Amino acid sequence: MNIIQAIIAMILGQKYWANIINTRGTDRCELSCFIFTTREDADRHKQDVDNTASFMWIETVSFRSRKQYPKVNR
Repeated sequence: MNIIQAIIAMILGQKYWANIINTRGTDRCELSCFIFTTREDADRHKQDVDNTASFMWIETVSFRSRKQYPKVNR
């Protein structure tokens, strides 16, 4: 992380990703219970969700937070 990224992270917060999923057979969409620190982790979770019969991936959203979330170990 360079100095500009560190300043932005301090002011705006760290960037995180989360997946919105749909329970198949319903109109219910919800935020996945995982918050990811990298886009690659979110994409891996997307592939895992799409391979299930219960859920369908809808969208990956990014957001910033000053709270420090731990890295998800899956």
